[in-house]
Amino acid sequence: MRCFTERMSMSPGQTFTIRDATREDLPAVVGIYNWAINQTFATIDSEPLSAEEAAQWWEAYAGRGRTLVAVDDGDVIGWARLLPWRQRGYEVVEDLVYVDPLYQKKGVGRELLARLIEVARGTGCRTIVASVAADNRAGLRLHQSLGFEVVGTLKSAAYKFSRWMDITLVQRSLDQ
Repeated sequence: MRCFTERMSMSPGQTFTIRDATREDLPAVVGIYNWAINQTFATIDSEPLSAEEAAQWWEAYAGRGRTLVAVDDGDVIGWARLLPWRQRGYEVVEDLVYVDPLYQKKGVGRELLARLIEVARGTGCRTIVASVAADNRAGLRLHQSLGFEVVGTLKSAAYKFSRWMDITLVQRSLDQ
């Protein structure tokens, strides 16, 4: 498992580090995720994870994927996870990317996703996908900026914030 420790720049005078996540990062990872649950369409989950649910979620995927965190001055400011895609028998992995709202639009999500693409290439899989809420325009732009293409939309696939929303499936070949 390759560990990333290279410093990335957010803006003049600001940098962050991307590294493999550890169990000690879980509270910060869940804090960012729970904020996204409560405030955005970045996830279809509608209830924040409790500490117990978070621990179970972490352990369920610990051996099946790879989680990276972006760290600024010792604080986790974003995270990304690569997982086997839901369908068995496919040579496909799926990405998740979440960034602390104070650090959005500063290149953190882009760098996390770029690193996940590198990691995904090392899995032997041929394709990386993401399910993005159609209302999550920033998430769609992020993925498209790194070569993902929209391949379909599931209409009225999830219910959140008192309305139905569409889910857009994007994919990228790992041969690129």
